[in-house]
Amino acid sequence: MRNIIILLFLVLITQSKAYACSILNVDIGTSVNVAKEKFDFLETFDSSTYGDDFSVRYTVPAKDYCEDSNLENADLEVIVYNSQIAGINVLSWDPNIKNEIYDFTNSFIGSIGEDLKSDRAGLKDLSLGNLLIIYSKYEHQEQIHELLEITNNQLSNYVVGEQILDANL
Repeated sequence: MRNIIILLFLVLITQSKAYACSILNVDIGTSVNVAKEKFDFLETFDSSTYGDDFSVRYTVPAKDYCEDSNLENADLEVIVYNSQIAGINVLSWDPNIKNEIYDFTNSFIGSIGEDLKSDRAGLKDLSLGNLLIIYSKYEHQEQIHELLEITNNQLSNYVVGEQILDANL
């Protein structure tokens, strides 16, 4: 009986950590009307402005939407297409901050392994079923940057390319 109580307590602690992170509590494909309960910046979304031809990208500090994480310097990008969440990205532009997204991904999503902890480019596919989850380190202007991308098969075409407008401009 004691072991069951301890196991239940550990499950609750682990689950509460994930629930404190709004970044991971909005499913891809969720309507903006539902998602704005977690992401208050979506209150400004107006579907008539963008129509069906464009996606819109909102960029905000990630730490504001994930308590108990190490995302002090990272950005959160939420991409909306056709009034639904098409993608969620967490990225770090500061090459002096090492493994911020790596540590977040290991803590909240799944193990990446030690190969990508070093300061070199690479990627890890953490996808589950229809959910596409890619962690990557890439080189830009001779510096390494980190990116976590979350989307699904149906909406993946709307999270990259020229048809994305920045809402923050």
